[in-house]
Amino acid sequence: MRLLSRLASGEHQSGTAATFDQARADFEAAWRVFLSNRTEADFQAWRDERDWTARKYALWEAGNRLPANEWEPGKPCKIYLKCPCGEIFNTQRLEETVIHVPHITAAATLH
Repeated sequence: MRLLSRLASGEHQSGTAATFDQARADFEAAWRVFLSNRTEADFQAWRDERDWTARKYALWEAGNRLPANEWEPGKPCKIYLKCPCGEIFNTQRLEETVIHVPHITAAATLH
């Protein structure tokens, strides 16, 4: 988890417990401390990275590459969408978008 990779010095903890219940209680206490030291910006940075990575792998699976200006982590591929039919398409190309409008509309009415 990216949030965990940004631990400040001294934040890392490890240990053992005699029982599962004690280990669970220790974990929950440590998690509360961890969360109390996170800001909304930390969570947003994690969400941005997660979304960028998902878009990147979806493009790769579709046999596409990220545009040159989209390589930086945290910089989302906003012009690409994954259609409910599974295809990745460029939303700035009308001919590609029109094909997927019925799929997107149908999926939106289900939610």
